[in-house]
Amino acid sequence: MDERLHRITKALEEADRQLVEALNARARTIQQYRALRSEAGDEPLRLPKKTAVISAARALANEFPAASIEPVFREVLSACTELITPDVVAYFGSPGGPAHAAAREYFGHAPSFRPTESVREALDAVLHAHATFGVVPLETSTDGAITATLTGLVATDAKLCAERSAPLRYQLLSQSGDPAHVVKVYGAAPAMAACERQLRSRYPDAIFVDVQSGEAAAHFALADDQAAAVGTSLLRELHELRVIDDRIEDDSGVRTRFGIVGNRLPSRTGQDRTVLAMAPGDDPGALHRALRPLADRKINLTRIESRPSTTTEWRHVFFLELDGHITDRDILTAVEELRRIARYTKVIGSYPRPS
Repeated sequence: MDERLHRITKALEEADRQLVEALNARARTIQQYRALRSEAGDEPLRLPKKTAVISAARALANEFPAASIEPVFREVLSACTELITPDVVAYFGSPGGPAHAAAREYFGHAPSFRPTESVREALDAVLHAHATFGVVPLETSTDGAITATLTGLVATDAKLCAERSAPLRYQLLSQSGDPAHVVKVYGAAPAMAACERQLRSRYPDAIFVDVQSGEAAAHFALADDQAAAVGTSLLRELHELRVIDDRIEDDSGVRTRFGIVGNRLPSRTGQDRTVLAMAPGDDPGALHRALRPLADRKINLTRIESRPSTTTEWRHVFFLELDGHITDRDILTAVEELRRIARYTKVIGSYPRPS
């Protein structure tokens, strides 16, 4: 038994050595690419897309858990990007909040992450080159699409280039992690609302206090050993708090879809999603006529929502999600026809569908 364990230990050490050597080899290759790009000047030299690299790695994995390939490779790719040009990611919300957590999951740990106080501020950071990408909420499974994001994408030239869906999960955090010490519970209003029934059931004698953000709640918990904060696992990590209770949200099925915003649309993959904004006009039958170019080409319309227009030219803007990429011939010709029919048409995103 001892001899077998010794062989297993040695095999693990050798696998770890080979893993680190493979990472070193990738880093050396990235440095060669960086030197080549400097020599090339304005000539575009593009590496394979992250989605293609992850898909290829997932196909090769036959013993390592397939579901773990993506987060592992996102960290590796994030670190390699840092070797070329460090990314800056702007996100809407406070540090440790759901958008920050989604940004970390998508981009890994290497980029610099910058909070913004509004969706529009995150979009403007990308447009003005203060950030490489932005992360903004697109919709929740309970309340639907986020109006501020939709109207911001219509009003600016920012492009949806990816999306990330994440469950809404909260923990109760404190210095000690001891539930007996909880006298006051602090949290941002949305977090407190999402956990209200569970908190009042588990801590009926506690005082509940709404604060500006999860970040503020964490500071109260750090300053008072009788205080606890409602927050995400990322908030716990950032402030080195301890978990009193996990999964304290009232509805465990709530999810938020976040949009990854950039200045360019990614290339076609064959498994894509296109998002359009369109104002068909206000006369009877206008919406029906506007959707005909899609129906005639058998383009699958997976979602349609409307929002009041912020201009005086039309009353409503419709947001359409389609299967396919804007460079697909059917979608491209349908959009061109739609531009002739509708009063306003804009492509606000085209990117790989989440796997």
